[in-house]
Amino acid sequence: MINDIPILEQVQVIDSQIYKHQIVTLEIPLQIQALEAGLESELTQLKALENELKNIQLKQKQKEGDLAAKEGSIQKYEVQLTQVKTNKEYSSLQTEISAIKADNSLLEEEIIKLMDQVTDCQQRIKTEQSRVKEAEKEVQTKKALLETQIAEAKKAIDELSVQKKELMKQIDPEIASLYERIVIKKRGVALVKVEGEVCPACQMQLRPQLLNEIKMRDKVVICEQCSRMLYASA
Repeated sequence: MINDIPILEQVQVIDSQIYKHQIVTLEIPLQIQALEAGLESELTQLKALENELKNIQLKQKQKEGDLAAKEGSIQKYEVQLTQVKTNKEYSSLQTEISAIKADNSLLEEEIIKLMDQVTDCQQRIKTEQSRVKEAEKEVQTKKALLETQIAEAKKAIDELSVQKKELMKQIDPEIASLYERIVIKKRGVALVKVEGEVCPACQMQLRPQLLNEIKMRDKVVICEQCSRMLYASA
């Protein structure tokens, strides 16, 4: 065990670095997802505005169709006015024409309002399109940077793993196996140096017998609280 400690110290430094890089490879994809979700929200807003515009334009078209139909009716009745033979028929047609014109006046007001809504919606779409365009640029730039960081982290992990592999060959197989099981469970920290009477990792007070065993450096000593490997300076 005493001969393995200096090597394990080097391995532990490497594993701490590996763990930090692994965190990067796990956290950055979440950041990218958040960026993409934000962009998707902008695109959804734009789509909603475009649908709103289509609905308004459809209503406008329907109202304009109604208006055209009523204008046609007026023209038909006006032709009939020239053909009626009694005052009663003439008066009846005039009343009908007046009613249609009153309806048309309301339709024209509604059409004007819809035209204003179309203009307003088109302006909001233009603003949102500009916002989406800027968001897409920003997301693209940030994603490229984040993806570069992931690539760099993975490269560092690969290089560090090679170094670790060479060092682990020099350690007693049983100790190496134990170390690996612990380092996986303990987020990159399997070996801790005891300088007082507590475990530096979990702050548990160590029993005197355990402290003596640590100082003897002739066997693996495990913290009874956090299950990490403990050692002390020679």
